[in-house]
Amino acid sequence: MAKIAKKLTDTEIKSTKPADKEINLFDGDGLILRIAPLAKGGKKNWYFRYAVPVSKKRTKMSLGTYPHLTLAKARALRDEYLSFLANGVDPQVHNNDKAKALKSATEHTLQAVARKWLDEKVKTSGISQDHAADIWRSLERNVFPGLGNVPINEIRPKLLKQHLDPIEQRGVLETLRRIISRLNEIFRWAATEELIEFNPADNLGQRFSKPKKQNMPALPPSELPRFMESLTNASIRLETRMLIEWQLLTWVRPGEAVRARWSDIDTTNSIWNIPAEFMKMKKPHKVPLSKEALHILELMKSISGHREWVFPSIKAPLNHMHE
Repeated sequence: MAKIAKKLTDTEIKSTKPADKEINLFDGDGLILRIAPLAKGGKKNWYFRYAVPVSKKRTKMSLGTYPHLTLAKARALRDEYLSFLANGVDPQVHNNDKAKALKSATEHTLQAVARKWLDEKVKTSGISQDHAADIWRSLERNVFPGLGNVPINEIRPKLLKQHLDPIEQRGVLETLRRIISRLNEIFRWAATEELIEFNPADNLGQRFSKPKKQNMPALPPSELPRFMESLTNASIRLETRMLIEWQLLTWVRPGEAVRARWSDIDTTNSIWNIPAEFMKMKKPHKVPLSKEALHILELMKSISGHREWVFPSIKAPLNHMHE
């Protein structure tokens, strides 16, 4: 007949003092309280001893220390693990899987994954740091406040729709279109990294109104003299007026005009060498400079000649003006 272990009591545990040798107190069904020798501190540690499913190899796992883990709580853990074993589940494997899932949930939030996606996008697609900063600011304003801390594998289409509805209601449909496009990129990247099984933003754009395309009206040549006169008389800073004239004279995009650097200006040959990373098509571009454009550079030399950018930001002169 099998020997039945005598159940432990708190009184027995408290009265059993550390000795020169290790002491084991048994509560039955694999629950053991091990008291370390005095030389090793005399701590009282709970262990659960069991046979691993399938292999039947004997092993043990630590549960915690007494009295932080009380006798009642130790028994509750033991009973929970016995139920796992009854279903063929190794409790240590179960705990490890649970810890990995928790770690993954905290490490792979939407914001954390978006950061990795954007860093890789900068490296592989060659977008400028300024463009990357614009993307990140847009996500910080419109996505992260509600979804940033959500584990990416818990995000579903309905949750995205609920979060983006207010943006549609504000009528900023072009902003909404860009956000959905970026979310699609983030989720597709996450899927290739095996962080999610499907893209919850797929077909999301079809659930919202489409922005109407509006072409920016061109300034008729007949209106240019009046525009230049208004610009000359406008109550704006000299640097701002020079920037507007610079763009008109060089026929470049606003984002390219503000990124003019002194190191890219060849005054000897009257050429502005725009690096590939500043161009939309990512190809270097040479812009011939007229006498009027060179005159603007002469005026700006005393203002920003000692800095990197020809048209520095007023508030943050180490950066260039915004578009």
